[in-house]
Amino acid sequence: MSVMQDRAASTPGTGGAARRFRRGSRELLALCAVLGLMAGLAAGWLGYPRLASVVLTQPIRFSHSVHAKQDVACRTCHFTGPGGAFNGFPDIGVCASCHAEPTGGRSEDEKEADKLVVEYVRAKKAVPWLSLARQPDHVLFDHGPHLRFGCPACHPDMSRQDYPELRQDRISGYRNWTMSMERCQTCHRQQSASVDCVSCHR
Repeated sequence: MSVMQDRAASTPGTGGAARRFRRGSRELLALCAVLGLMAGLAAGWLGYPRLASVVLTQPIRFSHSVHAKQDVACRTCHFTGPGGAFNGFPDIGVCASCHAEPTGGRSEDEKEADKLVVEYVRAKKAVPWLSLARQPDHVLFDHGPHLRFGCPACHPDMSRQDYPELRQDRISGYRNWTMSMERCQTCHRQQSASVDCVSCHR
């Protein structure tokens, strides 16, 4: 018998302690693995939307709620053409009807209004607004048949929006304010309208 074996044999309970140590080590490793997995899932759940999308910034810090409080109706700035086709964003002349001269104010809103006047109104240049609810190119949408339901039926109530964050998915191009297909289909079924693919997609 070797010296090491002799010592192990003469030390009572050594084998049991080793087994308990190994079992405790395995349990600790399993716990660490579970906690690591949970932390990874939480980080992915919270972090992926930030990594997968890019924040877009409007050229002018525009507040719908400020304009709504002054009783500016949606159709004052957003109009539709013949048959209800959406004509996009307001002409700079519409903005100039209220914003002809700089305010000279020091608040953030006043500075942005002055930027509008100096950079766009005086230059008679269109503001390159970014659409919050831009649909992908493969979606066919006509505002005409939908106007009777009112803007908030499809769009968020913009009268309550100050400076909404606009995010665009880096892969799909979808924006965080874009209407979902599920929501469109639900409304179409409620109104007994077609839900055929070719009705809304090219």
